[in-house]
Amino acid sequence: MATLRLVLLRLSEGAAILGGLVLTLAMLVTVTSVVQARFGRPILGDTEIVSLAAGIAIALFMPYCQMRGGHVVVGVFTGRLPERGKALLDALMALAMAVVVAVVTWRLMQGGLDAYHRGRSSMFLNLPNWWGFAGASVGLGLWTLTAFFTAAERWRLLVRRP
Repeated sequence: MATLRLVLLRLSEGAAILGGLVLTLAMLVTVTSVVQARFGRPILGDTEIVSLAAGIAIALFMPYCQMRGGHVVVGVFTGRLPERGKALLDALMALAMAVVVAVVTWRLMQGGLDAYHRGRSSMFLNLPNWWGFAGASVGLGLWTLTAFFTAAERWRLLVRRP
């Protein structure tokens, strides 16, 4: 399990780095558009590029967040639970997250195929919509794997506890 954790962590780190590069591209488009707008020549369709890049970047960041346990945890209701109760709740929520992410990934891929077959594209730049679906599917596919892995890890820890 340690080897699989390392592989998924490295893949997640690579995806996060790629997400950072994509987000940097979005930032550069935004800055360029603002500067050019000052001179009366904004970039046509800049919001299309930025929204496409932001969606892909967010999807690429999520596997790393999953592997590092970086999701928000609200401890208001669980603060008084015994450790075993917290561990059980943590394992159940990890499994629920994995199932939800798997369904979202499946539907995202279906949406991408639909956009591809129907030839849907953006209004100004005529960018194919399926590009965003495909880019985000890579991140969410990896997130699905990492979510099921972390759920399995948490279940193993729960079972091992006395």
